[in-house]
Parts: sequence; C-alpha cells; structure tokens
Amino acid sequence: MSQATVSFHLPAPELRHAISTYYILRVAGSEPVEDMVHPEWANVRLVLSGKWRARFIGQAAQPVPPAAMSGALERGAVVRGTPGILIGAGLLPQGWVELTDQPANAFANRLRPLSDALGSDADDLLPALRAAAADGDALAILDRVFTGKRRRPSPALPLVRDIHAALVDLETRSVEDWADQVGVVPRQLERLCQRYLGLRPSRLLRRQRFLRTLAAIREVKAGGWSGLIDDHYVDQSHFIRDFHYFLDMSPSAYFARPQPFMREAGDRRKALLGSPVQGLHAPAAAQRQAP
Repeated sequence: MSQATVSFHLPAPELRHAISTYYILRVAGSEPVEDMVHPEWANVRLVLSGKWRARFIGQAAQPVPPAAMSGALERGAVVRGTPGILIGAGLLPQGWVELTDQPANAFANRLRPLSDALGSDADDLLPALRAAAADGDALAILDRVFTGKRRRPSPALPLVRDIHAALVDLETRSVEDWADQVGVVPRQLERLCQRYLGLRPSRLLRRQRFLRTLAAIREVKAGGWSGLIDDHYVDQSHFIRDFHYFLDMSPSAYFARPQPFMREAGDRRKALLGSPVQGLHAPAAAQRQAP
C-alpha cells in the first residue's frame, strides 16, 4: 500500500495575484496512487521523483512530462503516480498574462512541456528543485524564478482581472451578463477568454456553477444535496447530468471512490484560502513591480 500527503503554501506576496498556491505532493510506499483532479486553471507540475500519467476526460492517458504545464481544464482528469515527490504551482488568469506570452487556449485541456510556456530556461527549474535541501528552499526557488519571469505590466492585466472577478460573481448568469459587467461586447469577451483564460465564456460559466456545487456538497451525504445545488441549475437532475460531463461519473460513484490525496488537498486549500477548489478563488490585486 502507498500513502499520499499534500501540503499547500502561499507564494511571495508580489505573486499572489498570479499564483494561487504552491503544493507539494508526496507518495510513499510501493504502489501507485490514483485520484481525480477537478476542472481547474493552468498548473505548473514538476516531477522531482516518481512517474505520473494523466487521462483528461475524453482523451487517452498520457505521461506527464517531468516539467509540465497543464492549461485550463474544462473537465476533470484521472491522474496516477508512483511513489515520489511532485511540486506544483496553480496559475490564475492574471498569472497567465504576466508569466507567458502564449495564448491560453493553445494549452487548454492539454499537457505540454513547461518550456513551451515559460521559455527554454524553464528546464533549469527541475534540477534546482531536486537539489533543494528542504521544502522551504524549494519554495524560495519557485518564488525567485516566477518573480523573474514576470513580464512588464501588460495593458491586458486589469481587464483580465475584471473578467476573472465577474466570472466568480454569483450574479453572472450568462455570457451577456458577464460582458456587461466587464464593459465589452460578447464577441470581445469570447476572444479575451480564449486568449487569457483558455476556454470559451459559455464553458467557463458552466464549469463555475459545477465547481460551486461540488465545493458545497463535498462534506454532505447524498440525501442533503438538494438544498446546496447552485441556483443556476434548473433542478437536481440538471446538476447530475453536469456531474457526468465534468467528472465522467455520478456524484455517488465519485464520492464512493478512494481519494488518496484530493480530499486532503481540498481540506488544506480551504483552510488556507477559503475554498477547496482552485476555480473558485477570486482574483487579487497585482502589486506593482519595481522599475
């Protein structure tokens, strides 16, 4: 048998608008572990030891590169890892604007080498982390590298923050509502979302109502779900259909399956940031860079 443990850590203050958290996942024992990752924003994943495979729902399983960027996920993914250590960083939409000039939709629902997003020198990050003597040293390396990767302030940064803020607003019920809040027309919102958030607005709104409900029901037995389902759903059957779409199984099947690290990850993320899933984090204000 193997056991997985995960810890979450805040990045340096000047990076908190760009990166939700760092996380360190350790698998100890002799057997692989398997779990279901929720729909999420882009993530940097660095495999210090062990090997991982991922199967995005609707796609074939594939190996996770040792230094990888996974773009925004519309649906969940089944991940399987052998004993070892993986370090990750969750990128928020503003982080995508600041850390890469690549279009977010070119990475959505995909695994690509980290260097494709952050440049060839990103390959130096993995050996530096493997040589770190302690977790604190590894986190300091991540802070230093990501701070150095921040590009000059982009004129898109405030607009992307507004787009993200409107997405997590409970009053945003349609693409038209969303566009009105941001002050753009729906066609502009479509282009901006695909360029900086990775997915179409309609798909992001659908993902958001699902994540809100998933977060609300994760600690409640099946009989108590009805009062917690997001009011953007027509009824409970509507939510169950969405559950099948996003996680490829029924709610009862999902909550009955082993969760060797995602249950703990949700608890720790909620304790640190108030929400058990990355997609529900509200945007933070960007701190100005020194000239």
